[in-house]
Amino acid sequence: MVALWVIVGLIIATISVSVLGAAFSVVGIGALFSGALLAVYAMASALEFAKFVLAAYLHQRWHKMNAVFKYYLVAAVFILSAITSMGIFGFLSDAYQSASTAIEVENVKIANLQTQKASQQAEIDRLNRSIDEIPENRISKRMKARTEAEPAIATMTKKIDAIDGQIGQSNLNLIEVKKKVGPLMYISKAFKLEIDAVVKYLILLLVSVFDPLAICLVIATSEALESRKNAKYQRRDSESSEPEVANDELTPAPDSSEPGAGVIQMRFADDKDKKRKTV
Repeated sequence: MVALWVIVGLIIATISVSVLGAAFSVVGIGALFSGALLAVYAMASALEFAKFVLAAYLHQRWHKMNAVFKYYLVAAVFILSAITSMGIFGFLSDAYQSASTAIEVENVKIANLQTQKASQQAEIDRLNRSIDEIPENRISKRMKARTEAEPAIATMTKKIDAIDGQIGQSNLNLIEVKKKVGPLMYISKAFKLEIDAVVKYLILLLVSVFDPLAICLVIATSEALESRKNAKYQRRDSESSEPEVANDELTPAPDSSEPGAGVIQMRFADDKDKKRKTV
């Protein structure tokens, strides 16, 4: 008989893995078909519930079902498991894409700011170069050009300082986002793989374990409960079949010292004597 604490543990594990897997799958399928979100959530939830009920039903009624119906249900469970795995894959990949997209956004922002900075710096260099090209003997013209160019150079210098501040803030945001995918980046460097490949393999590994484990836990819980119930019935039957000792007064055994003790005396009446007495 399966111990009670094992059954309780199986029930808790089954509920937690099944509910989490179903939730990830429903959200992931909803992300794939976001055009009709509520309808997709309802459909995916119903399919998830039907999958676990079918798995338990097949385990209990396997030898008593019609072959065609039985194998159709088996195929349905496998197809539903594949759909669940696809939903979990979509959910986990979406969670990774949200972080990787944020990194790409910050990189694009930094690249754009650096381009603006380079443009402003190039304009400052052009103005300085145009002033330097004025001959030194044209002091008045050179000073006039410098006076005219200084306000524009000052404005562009302020813009460059502002751009540097925005670049610094974007770098800080990039560091914060990279913290979310830091372990994945470390694994990619350790195994010399692209981070997208590492994420793909990890998601496939989780998907290959998650839903089959949930189905196996449902079957194991059903079998453990059935085993404990059968053990209780067997124990009850064994207790009811034991001989009961009567509490009536026991007839004392004859004393072996008396003559004829232990000898059963039987009297047979002669049929002929009975007939004579009757006549």
